[in-house]
Amino acid sequence: MKFNMPTCGGCRTCEIACSFRHTGEFTPAVSSIKILDKGNEPGFVVSLFEEDKGLNRACDGCKELEVPLCMQYCRERDELEKILEEFMKKAKKEVASG
Repeated sequence: MKFNMPTCGGCRTCEIACSFRHTGEFTPAVSSIKILDKGNEPGFVVSLFEEDKGLNRACDGCKELEVPLCMQYCRERDELEKILEEFMKKAKKEVASG
């Protein structure tokens, strides 16, 4: 799922943190979150994987942690939190309907 995040600065620290959570290494290629450039528009697009795809792992919202690791390191934590909440709601609806 893709979400517009106009406040994102594109540092991709969330990708690094997420990959560390999955593998114990800083390997953004396995991250559940990808930050995509919007070209000439402000901010970035946040893409979250609903299922494993290639090397990327499905996002489970770091259910074993009090605060998802990507949020712990995001400078725009409040905005990312809203995106993760929306993602988890949509993912649950899709599982229930499908």
